[in-house]
Amino acid sequence: MNNSIFDDYWGEIGIDFPKNEAQLNSFNKQYCDYSFEGNINAINPSSILKSLKKESKVISGVDYHKRTILAAEIVYQLHKEFTMGHLKLQKLIYLCEQCTNMQIHTNFLKQAMGPFDPHMMRSIDKQLKKNKWFNFTKNDFPLYKPLDNIGSHKIWYDRYFEDYSTQINFLIETFRKSKSDKVELVATIYACWLEAIDNNQIVSENLLLEKVYKWSKEKIKFPASSIQRAIKWMDEKGIKPSEEVII
Repeated sequence: MNNSIFDDYWGEIGIDFPKNEAQLNSFNKQYCDYSFEGNINAINPSSILKSLKKESKVISGVDYHKRTILAAEIVYQLHKEFTMGHLKLQKLIYLCEQCTNMQIHTNFLKQAMGPFDPHMMRSIDKQLKKNKWFNFTKNDFPLYKPLDNIGSHKIWYDRYFEDYSTQINFLIETFRKSKSDKVELVATIYACWLEAIDNNQIVSENLLLEKVYKWSKEKIKFPASSIQRAIKWMDEKGIKPSEEVII
């Protein structure tokens, strides 16, 4: 970068460097008592890095395809379960993404039922049907009905998720018989746990309990004892965003 472009760039953001001795003396006189103090405890490198990654990531067709393939595998393994539906699928995708730190395109929002991405769900249903893997129906069992090409997603699944398959299978089997409410609660606690870490808070059972109830007024449906049991269960199973022992 040449000096002219360099000077123009810094000038645009309000930084004008001295160009001769007179300007240097003037600069030193003006800023002789100036100091910058930053609160290092308020700086969260992990949060900054996540933000930068999110903003800089270019979303491609492969990103959308990967999440469809992950959904297809989850549905493939669980479509015969009476508990399998949209809510459970969403939460399992969320937990798979978070627990493995995999890179797939999602945009989970803070909604009443926990982390939820409504646009993703419509896209996934459309792609599952388009590829003739599954067709989602609302009022008949199974909700995800197998189509002619069921199982043909496997070639893509093995390519994309070979390094994550053990953890994905663990989560699928762990929640195989679980009702949607349990998966919703675990995903919500997980999101609250992440939020506490991002805010440099000391994670405790009481803090997570407080955060779950602040998440949405709908969470009042979960008794405190159920949330506490879920936190301990997650800690024991290792379904949590940190290896630190909860207090």
